[in-house]
Amino acid sequence: MLEALSAHMSQVNGGTDVLALAGRRLQWLQARESLLAGNVANANTPGYVSKDITAFQGVLQNQMAVTLAQTDAGHLSGHGGANGTKSVSGVNSSPDGNQVELEDELEKVADTNDQQRFATNAYSVYMSMFNIALGSSGS
Repeated sequence: MLEALSAHMSQVNGGTDVLALAGRRLQWLQARESLLAGNVANANTPGYVSKDITAFQGVLQNQMAVTLAQTDAGHLSGHGGANGTKSVSGVNSSPDGNQVELEDELEKVADTNDQQRFATNAYSVYMSMFNIALGSSGS
């Protein structure tokens, strides 16, 4: 039922499906959290290079149907970076070649946690508005 309501709202408000957007954001945050956990787990692995995931804005841009056209050779191509994960370069490495900065990784984990909480709260508020509009008490 939620999927049908979400699809209906997508048609009503011109294609902005807030529920699907929140779902994609939460999936992205889950993937980032998993990747960051791998970085922390490999903090003592010789030669390990810290990784991060493409920014969520990049994920959204990659799913849009409109692409920029390069009309002159001097113009930028209009293409973003590669999809998926990327290695973080320019980080100081330890004597064994490990490039994980534990403090930076934990800061990213905390930021991801805050973003998850925000997305979950936004989703809950949106669902509460549906309950009010439908006349249900929400219990």
